[in-house]
Amino acid sequence: MKKIIALFAIVSIGFVACNNATEKATDATDDATEMMEEATEEAVEVIEEAIDSTIEATTEAVEATEEAVEEATD
Repeated sequence: MKKIIALFAIVSIGFVACNNATEKATDATDDATEMMEEATEEAVEVIEEAIDSTIEATTEAVEATEEAVEEATD
């Protein structure tokens, strides 16, 4: 009978250890997912700013070119 109780105790400890490991792995996965989401959001913001800057610079270059063409043809 003592052997059966000892076996149940060992199995119970194994289940607890496995459950703790699963919880830690889940927490780590959740943390990594959150970090990736934040990094993705920041990257999108940087790309949007770069696109806006490029559009602004291109618009200014087109306007300057148009002005230069007008002055040259006058």
